[in-house]
Amino acid sequence: MITLIAAMNKHRTIGLMGVMPWHNKEDLNHFKNYTMHKTLIMGRKTYEGLPKVLQGRNILVVSKDESYDIKDLPAFLSQSFDEEIIVAGGGEIYKLAMPFADKLVLSLIHDNDVIGDTFFPEVDMDQFELTSKTEFNTFTCFVYRRKDV
Repeated sequence: MITLIAAMNKHRTIGLMGVMPWHNKEDLNHFKNYTMHKTLIMGRKTYEGLPKVLQGRNILVVSKDESYDIKDLPAFLSQSFDEEIIVAGGGEIYKLAMPFADKLVLSLIHDNDVIGDTFFPEVDMDQFELTSKTEFNTFTCFVYRRKDV
């Protein structure tokens, strides 16, 4: 299963000048709990922009640079996996991964109007169905599954 996980605001903003444009401890805890002991895929810029090493997760980095793990994301995601693979950004990586996504875990951050320079791609909602909606104090988490074709 391929899952895309992201935190965004109502403008679909996910980044500004290479970093998240907010610090939402509640959502960061949600991200940590969801991704712990799983494989995460992220782009080089996202990986290099992390404030610290994400302990307890197997991180694979997408880059054309030969020193990183994945050169061709669509080819990598075309494989069959025995585990949930989580795509964790950034914007271009989400766009490349969207056709392979079985599940979306999207945090909508409350009360944040930042218009950034990096956005979560538009989602064709005809392809997905909402399976859960959980209200937190500072964000709402929406989980979508790809509809059976």
